Amino acid sequence: MLKLHEFIENINKTQYKGKILEHEPIAPRTTMKVGGTAALLLSPSDENSICIAVSLLKAMELPWFILGGGSNVIAPDGELDAVVISTEELDSIEISEKNDEFTLIKCGAGTKTETLVDFCTENGISGLETFAGLPGTVGGAAFMNARCYGKEVSQVLHSARFLEFDPMQKNTEFHDNFIERHLKMYHNTQMGGDWAYKNSPFMQNHRFITSLTFKADRIDSDNKVRIGLECAGYIKDREDKGHFKAPSAGSVFKNDRSFGEPSGVLIDKAGLKGTEVGGAQVAPWHGNIIINRGDASSSDIKALVKTVQERVKNNTGFMLEPEIIFAEQNLC
Repeated sequence: MLKLHEFIENINKTQYKGKILEHEPIAPRTTMKVGGTAALLLSPSDENSICIAVSLLKAMELPWFILGGGSNVIAPDGELDAVVISTEELDSIEISEKNDEFTLIKCGAGTKTETLVDFCTENGISGLETFAGLPGTVGGAAFMNARCYGKEVSQVLHSARFLEFDPMQKNTEFHDNFIERHLKMYHNTQMGGDWAYKNSPFMQNHRFITSLTFKADRIDSDNKVRIGLECAGYIKDREDKGHFKAPSAGSVFKNDRSFGEPSGVLIDKAGLKGTEVGGAQVAPWHGNIIINRGDASSSDIKALVKTVQERVKNNTGFMLEPEIIFAEQNLC
């Protein structure tokens, strides 16, 4: 990337706080454990630094990608010729409001979902138990509107702060008031069609979530044991279903309820369980999970996804829609 070193020089002249890493391996930062390196990886330590980074990237017209917990991301083989912005340093968590009716918990976008659930358990706060064992970050869960055991993130999200940017706007100058102009607040009313199955208001509107506030039940210390047991039950169910047997990105394809059958069932009926391409394999125990058998490449996974789509389409006429994200195809 020709402007890479120029970008580093420029961002070092700002008030940016956080890591700046060149040729950083991406695979260890994803649950699928595949991929090469990022030409440059930034880990901003605060909201202001996110805004500085994005403003400068846009001013220099450099491609970039947002990386949370990497639980739904497939990194490319070789080097991703883009700047990756990791939310790993945005991991704060606190109770922002509490009363006799509810509790509000504010988290940085990079807070692990398991950290949020553990925090609620320790404080006797019920309402988020179904998300126990969900890999990734709360920012990623909100972005994807994660659904766990019948409950979606949209049902527990109170509000979110986000950076809104126009991907079509080019040649913008780096400016100090970028934060005031582009940092906004989203209040969740679940009205107006903002949310749907595996869809959120952050997907199509080019919004970088920086923090979120979740609404749960009131604090009740007497509930700690019950909440802990319920969370443990959901984690065990995930384990029994083989979610953690091998590196994966969870469900590969979205379910289309209008079609009538889950994607995993369609894949199973097509006889695809156990199908392999290189080091990638459709899990023998779950049709909608592709696993890394130890030496899978991004190319292997792409080829296997295509194979599954073609076979299911031949069998049913229905084209499966991937839920996983290929980083190089989703650059900002």
